[in-house]
Amino acid sequence: MPDNANIPTERNELEKLEKTLDEKQQALRKTKRKNNALLALNCVLCAAFAVICTFSIYRCYGEARIYEKPAQTDENQQKITEEPAMDENQKKMSDSSTTADENSSAAESSADKDKKDDSAAKNDDSKGSGHFSIYSVGDAFTAASGSGSITCDIRNVNDSTHDIIVTLYMTDEELKAHGLSTEGSENGKVSVAQSGLFEPGYQITSIQLNSLPDGSYLPAGKYSLIMNEKYYDHETGVLSAYEANIPVTLEVSG
Repeated sequence: MPDNANIPTERNELEKLEKTLDEKQQALRKTKRKNNALLALNCVLCAAFAVICTFSIYRCYGEARIYEKPAQTDENQQKITEEPAMDENQKKMSDSSTTADENSSAAESSADKDKKDDSAAKNDDSKGSGHFSIYSVGDAFTAASGSGSITCDIRNVNDSTHDIIVTLYMTDEELKAHGLSTEGSENGKVSVAQSGLFEPGYQITSIQLNSLPDGSYLPAGKYSLIMNEKYYDHETGVLSAYEANIPVTLEVSG
């Protein structure tokens, strides 16, 4: 009889052991499934990384990269249909070099020629990977009002390799000479107009005038401005400044 009394207790202990074993087996199966899922995820990530690396190498060495342009294309750009007649000075200034070694002397030469002829300018790419040639047909621009558009004829010639942005500045001295405020000027000058990008073989015939930093517009008068360019390199995606400092005049009617 005493032995029979212990049977339920032993049975309970056996059931507890079986339950514990089942729980451990279930936990082991869950851990195994989790490990398998992590392994599969690692395989997918490794495959994705390999594809990305392969594509990056292909993009780098197999084809030219396409960059998003840092500025909008000028909506007023027009295809150059005919080249205007240029004098000998302009023809020389429209020639351009593509070697980096000639950049320094080319920049100096351009600056010297700008002083001789304000109606045209030749500019070389400082990286040596291309060039751009730009000239203005005449150096006298007009505008009907200070809040209107400048009438001009600025051309990025056909053999250029870069898009161009043209900016027109007025110096603090010129502002003061006309009794205008210099508040908000940077580096001794104020931007009064800037084009969008225009491509090789295109010209722009109008540029919208900006308001001055104090919110006012240029009153009627004749102003001396400085024209500078920035060139966009499609191969590097870089927009670089070229400080040519080409003097032009602007006559605002009213």
